[in-house]
Amino acid sequence: MSLLVTTAAAAQAIRTPQLHAINPSLSLTPRADTPVQQQMQQNYRTQLLGAQRELLQANPSGLSREQIDIGHQLNTYDAAPR
Repeated sequence: MSLLVTTAAAAQAIRTPQLHAINPSLSLTPRADTPVQQQMQQNYRTQLLGAQRELLQANPSGLSREQIDIGHQLNTYDAAPR
């Protein structure tokens, strides 16, 4: 029983990180500190946009799982501060 109480107390002592859903001003993507990192993020975003465009041409409804996942990834880059 004492182990259970100790574990519960330890779990309460651990600080949980803030989540984007709670604080929308937090960025979902890592901040690019160097021009190389910025270029890599921009290239990845461009690749995502190209993949999204191709998938939309194949399936105009835009409701496939892959299209939804790409949309979510793009939303994280579009919401990131530049």
